[in-house]
Amino acid sequence: MAKALIFAVIGWLVAWSACLQAQVSATDEIQVLIDVSGSMKQNDPHNLRIEASRLLVNLLPDNAKAGLRLFAEKTEVLSASDAVSPAWKQQAGKATANIHSRGLYTNIEDAIKSVLDGGFAGTGNKHLILLTDGFVDISKDIMESADSRERILSEWIPRLQQMRVKVETIALSAQADKELLQRLAGDTGGWAEVAESADQLQRVFVKMAQKAAPKDSLPLAGNRFEVDASIKEFSVLVFKKPGATPTLLWMPDGGKLGKQSASGNVSWLESANYDLITVREPRAGEWRLEAEVDPDNRVMIVTDLKLQLGELPNFLTEKQGLTVKAHFTDGGQLIDRADFLAMLSLQVTVDQQTPTNMAATGEAGYFGWNALNPGLGKHLLRVVADGKTFRREIVHEFEVVAAPIAVEKQIDIAARRVTLTLVPDTALLDTIGMSVNVSIGRAGQAGESRALTAHDGRWDLVLADIPVGGTTQVSFSVTARGKDGNTLEPLVPPVTIDDSWFVAEPTASETHPAEPDVAADAEHGAAHGDAAAGESEDAHGEPVSETNWLQVTGIVLGLNLLIAGTGYFGYRAFKQAQFRKQQALLERLA
Repeated sequence: MAKALIFAVIGWLVAWSACLQAQVSATDEIQVLIDVSGSMKQNDPHNLRIEASRLLVNLLPDNAKAGLRLFAEKTEVLSASDAVSPAWKQQAGKATANIHSRGLYTNIEDAIKSVLDGGFAGTGNKHLILLTDGFVDISKDIMESADSRERILSEWIPRLQQMRVKVETIALSAQADKELLQRLAGDTGGWAEVAESADQLQRVFVKMAQKAAPKDSLPLAGNRFEVDASIKEFSVLVFKKPGATPTLLWMPDGGKLGKQSASGNVSWLESANYDLITVREPRAGEWRLEAEVDPDNRVMIVTDLKLQLGELPNFLTEKQGLTVKAHFTDGGQLIDRADFLAMLSLQVTVDQQTPTNMAATGEAGYFGWNALNPGLGKHLLRVVADGKTFRREIVHEFEVVAAPIAVEKQIDIAARRVTLTLVPDTALLDTIGMSVNVSIGRAGQAGESRALTAHDGRWDLVLADIPVGGTTQVSFSVTARGKDGNTLEPLVPPVTIDDSWFVAEPTASETHPAEPDVAADAEHGAAHGDAAAGESEDAHGEPVSETNWLQVTGIVLGLNLLIAGTGYFGYRAFKQAQFRKQQALLERLA
């Protein structure tokens, strides 16, 4: 028994050390579907999808995985799914020249199936960007097309939900099936945009790139922006009008950069509608852009000093509040030093309202802001951080939608059980015949679908034994009738459940546990141990095999001391390294 215990402890130690050393990073994936059906000849006569797609390719971050496909009656690979790198961007950028308008049909179902079968192999965030100008159209038989559309709603959206793929849709033309595209985006937690003309595609693709792979950015005010010493690279996106004068970029020392004078550390992607200028290892100081001021111009950066926001939803219902939580990281590590935090001021602006300050929370290093939502429709949230010697900005667009169905939650912390209850507004909906289906997705597990049954006009979903350390996403698909008798598919935003749902406020007893109980347990254990130690004979006085518990105790104690010592010195070294790194950062920024 002593050997078995020893090997068990050693096995646990090996597994424990392996867990500490494993640094598996999830990779975000972005797949793009571009409609090349014949109707694009009318809606995109100048094939501006090429320039828009090339811009999207160059905005993707190097740590993502991406692929592009074209679809019409069938789907074909334009650029194979692979890790984004300068070489991949060059290849994918050239491949966009093959975008055409010769397709016969618009088989959106086959396009979605092709992506789900051939992409999204990782465990990171998954985004599907879908551009189309039409309805589902797969044959001359209109009923076949109607059946395909219904399968997208009833089969493919639940599968997208289970795989936790967020769909960003772009409708190019007033004839596009906006209802279907809104369902694809809303039911998966993605985003939906309408480009009134092909000229708007570049701007819409920038929005979609920001949704799928957000980049750190700098505030751009009066065409001026401040570069600090922590910035390794910045990219300026400048939108141009026809006949605009060439764009110039003025450096802090008074020198200027143009398309023809760009040096080795400057890349300049030029098109008729935009310039994308990338500067590596830029000089610190104020830079100035000589171009027409445009609200969609932006400065994106690569840096270790990052402003981070908690997950922000794309959709809110009328009754939901808006919560923003922010913090800074350096090299991925939270900065919670008081001297650094004292330099910071963070402000939140919604649309054109007066900026409000974010306040420090009870958690070191974090700032928070809460407010009621600003009303139905789309809104722009802007968070600007000023650290005296540096600035950061994050922009997020969200939409407030009507809430004919509310979602109530009950949480059993001890059992890690969550009950979600859907409560329809009977003044807006006729609940007779209302159907509710849910998709439950967990990372690394097959998705699960359930059909809920009504009880007293409420639909309950009970999720028991929520696993520790992961997230569970619940998506809803509801069909009901309005009071006017028309069939409705009301949007119910997805719910993401994580460990934060099961954190209780500490009580006095939890903060200062009663020591008599510990002492009593120790006395009980000692008495039990003394009794066990004396049991060396059976009922007939015969000697029995006896474990050398003193030896086992010594081994276990030694292993525990080894673990504690390793953990202590490892933790001490980590904290010292973190202190030196943050101190160097503060000195550099000061």
